[in-house]
Amino acid sequence: MTLTLRFTRLSATRHRFEYRRADGTGEAVEMESEGQPWLDLLRYAVESQAGLKGSFYGILDKIGGYEELTVAGGAALGGEIAITERVVGALAEGLREGELDDEAFVAQVADNLDVYEDRAPRWFTPAFVLAAQERMLRINARWDATAIGETMELTFPPSP
Repeated sequence: MTLTLRFTRLSATRHRFEYRRADGTGEAVEMESEGQPWLDLLRYAVESQAGLKGSFYGILDKIGGYEELTVAGGAALGGEIAITERVVGALAEGLREGELDDEAFVAQVADNLDVYEDRAPRWFTPAFVLAAQERMLRINARWDATAIGETMELTFPPSP
């Protein structure tokens, strides 16, 4: 399982997201850039840091359907992706607000997952949150350095 992800900056306000599976199939979607590449990159940071295979990018690799997964954030599918999308959403909100207290953040998200009768996954620890933030900073710096007309490429899962 190797998924190639390409993020192409088309203009200051638009980008193309493309994924290709090992067999060459996939899709490309052009969209407004307001927040979307950042959220897709945060998903990547979380899923790759946790070693997940049944969340957003793992599902793209198995069955595809970017639009279908982003309409409800994948949470409607239940299981691993539902929990991951809730973690990604909470992390996105927390990062936009500023620095996170990793311990308090993990406790708060665990309480919120209880509302959905879900449990926080074992990988969701303060150390994980810190590592995912660091990974996101590195990936986001690469995206910020991507000029109009250029493409940033990632693989999922990432190469060791």
